[in-house]
Amino acid sequence: MKRGARGAVLHLNSKTSLYCGFTILRLPRKKPYDRQRYQITHEGHYYGIDFALAEACRTIDRIINADLFIIH
Repeated sequence: MKRGARGAVLHLNSKTSLYCGFTILRLPRKKPYDRQRYQITHEGHYYGIDFALAEACRTIDRIINADLFIIH
C-alpha cells in the first residue's frame, strides 16, 4: 500500500484506487501516450490525468490544499 501526504492509497482492484475520497483509475496504455495514465475523479467530477500514481496523489493534495474542493 502506497502512502500519500494525507494517508494511504487503498487499492480496490488492479485498476481502481482510492485516495482521500477521490477515485484514481488506471487507464490502458494507448497511443499516442504509450505510458501508464491515471484518471482522477470524485463524485462524477473529472480532475485530470497524471502519468504516475504518486503524481495523482500530489494533484489531489494540491486540490484539497488550494480549497478548490470542499469535503462533505
